[in-house]
Amino acid sequence: MKKVSLIIHSTLILSLFLFNNVLAQVENITSTAIKTVTPFFYYNALNFMGDDSLSRVDLYVQVPYTQLTFVKDNDLFASQYEVTAGVYDQSDRIVTEKIWKEKITLGTYNESVSRGSFNITLRSFHLRPGSYKLKIFVEDKESKRNAKVSADLTVRNFHDFDFALSDILLVQKYSEINETKKIIPNITNNIVFSDSGFYIFWEFYRHTADSLYMINCKILDYKGNVVLDFDTPYQFTGRKNPVFLKIDKKDFKIGEYVITVSAISPNNIKLTSYNVSKRIFSRWVGVPRSIVDLDKAIEQMIYITNRERIDEMLNNKDQEQKYNKFIEFWKSKDPTPSTDENELMDEYYGRIDYATNNFSSYQEGWKTDMGMVFVILGPPNNVDRYPFNYDTPAHEIWEYYNLNRRFIFVDYSGFGDYRLINRDYSEWFKYR
Repeated sequence: MKKVSLIIHSTLILSLFLFNNVLAQVENITSTAIKTVTPFFYYNALNFMGDDSLSRVDLYVQVPYTQLTFVKDNDLFASQYEVTAGVYDQSDRIVTEKIWKEKITLGTYNESVSRGSFNITLRSFHLRPGSYKLKIFVEDKESKRNAKVSADLTVRNFHDFDFALSDILLVQKYSEINETKKIIPNITNNIVFSDSGFYIFWEFYRHTADSLYMINCKILDYKGNVVLDFDTPYQFTGRKNPVFLKIDKKDFKIGEYVITVSAISPNNIKLTSYNVSKRIFSRWVGVPRSIVDLDKAIEQMIYITNRERIDEMLNNKDQEQKYNKFIEFWKSKDPTPSTDENELMDEYYGRIDYATNNFSSYQEGWKTDMGMVFVILGPPNNVDRYPFNYDTPAHEIWEYYNLNRRFIFVDYSGFGDYRLINRDYSEWFKYR
């Protein structure tokens, strides 16, 4: 028997951009811009089989309430935003576009600032299989703040196979009352755990007389290690078959994972399999989005605590205790302990993230001299840049007016490895 395996990865999993805050130079970065705040919006674009030769792409857009401006209207609080979603061909010509407005009305102010509250909208596009570009623009109508994203979109053909699977939708809440299934989709792709696990949803498409199939679910961590692998037999009788699969595993560590669902037909003369995959994330409540490795996040605390405390956390073999110690440390630094947001933690790891993305050379950016100064003191007030010439290596001078200090970084190697030449570890040089 010949085994044919087709692996399909969901092209669009999760993308988010805060457009207004993208600035080029370190001296222009604001405190707000580097915080690991909630993204302006989330989205999922998922492939399903449509009618005839077309496929259906379901576009979910989720906007957190905290990104919107609510205005008091009598005893209520109201906000409006607009979404523009366009599909473009490979020549950047528009194929189709949808524009819609959403109005949210709430009874209390506390609802409008709740970090766990959001609005989800769904629009469907019927497209021929092929390669496209998806562009999404979201604007808050009151403040005019906006964000946009542009990403590749692959629309699959579900009719060329004996059977096929749609893309995977993560489910945030699932209930079944009187045989009616109700769900709230999880558009962030951050798996939220409870004692009862969580669900995923997809559709199974059958084009032959076979009805018995084996469904395999496998989850790999970011290192490729298998953390979950199980089989479930199914009998499908219809052409389109909705499937809700429960994931019972609850003890995921913080990090990134890939979940793959595979279907195989043991009755088929040519043993055939079909696979779809999706990236998901495990992030605990209160932890910035940029943190995907707890041990690494603890190592990165080197600029705000001592080595002894870091080693004490790292040497704890109990993952839950380690996490609790980590959270306890940051709660002790929280400037607003009565709120859900820890502004200092958000900004600290925002600086770590910025340093990693902008100052990396032979080592990660947060470990470099520029990264150290940036994480501890934040963005400089002014930067003078001097390129290489025949008798002087490239160098930069960072000035902090409020501290009356300047830092000189020199690139002796010529490969962007800037070294601090005027080191000063006096009492004033601490996290601010």
